[in-house]
Amino acid sequence: MVNEYFHITNYGGTLEFYLFELANFSVFACLVLIIYKLGFINVNSLIVWLCLFFSPLLFNYFIFSPNLFGDQFLYAAEVMSLKTTGESYEHTQASGSLLLGSNAINPVTFTAKILGIIPLPAYMTVSSLAFANKFILFLTFLWFKRFFNSENEVLLYFLIPSLVLYSSVGLRDTLVMVLTIIFIINLVRGRFILPILLLYPMAILKIQMFAVLTLYLVGRIIFQAHKTRNLFIFFICAIVALVVIYQNAILEIVNLYRLAFVAENFIGPDGTISYEAWSKYGKEEQEGLILNSIPEVVFFAIINLPVLMLIPMPWNWSNIFYPLQFIENFLLIYLYVKLTLENKLYKNYEFFLLTLMLIVGLSLYALIMANEGTFVRYRFTLYYPFLLGLLYINNQHQNNTDGANNEKLIYK
Repeated sequence: MVNEYFHITNYGGTLEFYLFELANFSVFACLVLIIYKLGFINVNSLIVWLCLFFSPLLFNYFIFSPNLFGDQFLYAAEVMSLKTTGESYEHTQASGSLLLGSNAINPVTFTAKILGIIPLPAYMTVSSLAFANKFILFLTFLWFKRFFNSENEVLLYFLIPSLVLYSSVGLRDTLVMVLTIIFIINLVRGRFILPILLLYPMAILKIQMFAVLTLYLVGRIIFQAHKTRNLFIFFICAIVALVVIYQNAILEIVNLYRLAFVAENFIGPDGTISYEAWSKYGKEEQEGLILNSIPEVVFFAIINLPVLMLIPMPWNWSNIFYPLQFIENFLLIYLYVKLTLENKLYKNYEFFLLTLMLIVGLSLYALIMANEGTFVRYRFTLYYPFLLGLLYINNQHQNNTDGANNEKLIYK
């Protein structure tokens, strides 16, 4: 629908806000009830997903101000503008891309177009996109759980606090995680066409994730690094050789992102902020941020990686979620180690390749880490899909082991 009289109204935490979002919740609550009645989910999933679909009503304006994740307003405005005028919001312009060029679609616009497809009764508030995110996550749960015998086990992984939080706000992180999960599971299953197709939207949404997933795809398809130790070592050697050959280009890109993230959060002595302040006062800071060699890159990645895995640190806690996320860090590490040891996955080269790609991605974020709150979210957006990938590999390995044991018993 095109409406020339479109304008943005801030409903805040008013009655209208809750009426609009209760309408969205009611539709999805009915959907979950129908799916339960059809036997696609059990009663535990019914209860949990009713609560998860209700959670967007509890976060923005109720537990915290939506300004805590201020980009929500830009995404919401873009969806509303596209739906009413057919054009992008005036503050959303094509930003270009190192990979796709200056005419690349803006990631905000791309996200808005995808989330805007979800059939919500009302795209009226900043929380409306959170319901779209929840719906996409619910579809992912329905798809992912079919690979497992235990639905309840899968359900627990969809109750991780950061996942509940980030899927309850109107940002693109849920979309990035879902596409990455689909990419990893299909790649591990040996299905390559869909992962290849998913690289294009990932290049728009999150260029860092695109780089990691492309490397993963090359390692599995071309180098077959998941099959034997020799092929895995050969893949690592190829990575090292490429890094040495293209070290200047790699250093240029890494330094570009290091400076960009610092500049985005820079505060000048005169009160100016972000890139404006950086253009005036950032020259003195710049020299200390530039990395001049690959060994220096590796050193900084190793030093900063433990910090990335543990942030937000206690002395930087500035909201009610940081203490929970700090504790959650240890839970996430524990789950990864538990799954690794459970069926001796450390002997499986599928596990080695998956973990190598996770370490590469985390190391990349460790190098460009600046704003702590932003990189807590970035880290989880990367870590969670790989955790589910490991859960799938563990389940696959368990099924293969059980099948082999059953064959032995039949043979006897």
